[in-house]
Amino acid sequence: MTEAAASAFHAQYIPPFVQQPVFTPVTTQPEANRSTVLTLEQELIVTKHLAEIAPLDTIRKEAFDRALRIMQKLLRGSTANSMPTAMKLKAWEVPLLQYAIEYSSKSPENRRIVTKHLVENLDTGSGFFSVNRAKQGLKVIAKKAGFSTLESELNSDNDDTRRAAAHLLGWMKHEKAVLPLLKAFCQGARSDRRIIGRILRHHYSHLAPFYAHRYLPEFHTLVKSLMESEGTN
Repeated sequence: MTEAAASAFHAQYIPPFVQQPVFTPVTTQPEANRSTVLTLEQELIVTKHLAEIAPLDTIRKEAFDRALRIMQKLLRGSTANSMPTAMKLKAWEVPLLQYAIEYSSKSPENRRIVTKHLVENLDTGSGFFSVNRAKQGLKVIAKKAGFSTLESELNSDNDDTRRAAAHLLGWMKHEKAVLPLLKAFCQGARSDRRIIGRILRHHYSHLAPFYAHRYLPEFHTLVKSLMESEGTN
């Protein structure tokens, strides 16, 4: 990080009450030299760095969202107006998704942030990505994480970790994910039941009753009722 970028990072993200007093020198510099204005490219570097090192998920998520906004602004500014709409969307979305997938692969915390972001994008129908692009991202992230990792995270003590793992097991679209999800739905935290029920209905409605009958017969009626219900909200 350049000295100017580091200075801007400190001024923007370190709360004023923890900064040390600064004594004003006798000789002051011209106004133009005392303020540093970052370009969008420099701000993107700083914001991406914050998304990597911030100690709290809330700050990481905010920085990740801001990085996407800055990237989107840069990409739109470099796209010709004459380009067809479909090509414009692809030119904007593909680099954003590549960054999101790369970011998610660096740590379980990052994967949780990106998964939640993409799921919210799907649920609301609005965000940085089209529905199909968000689905594509979730499938790629699920594949990169791997079944064993996600199955383990489904038993985490952290609510967000469990729910992110459940969503990714759904988007894995593989029958080996059915039994862990069924166990989480039937025997796991009650606070997760609505979310996991939706995931089972959306991705595995054709397999869940069979697996419940074979491996969790005491819950077969419950699972069958879930699959036949109008919704799980």
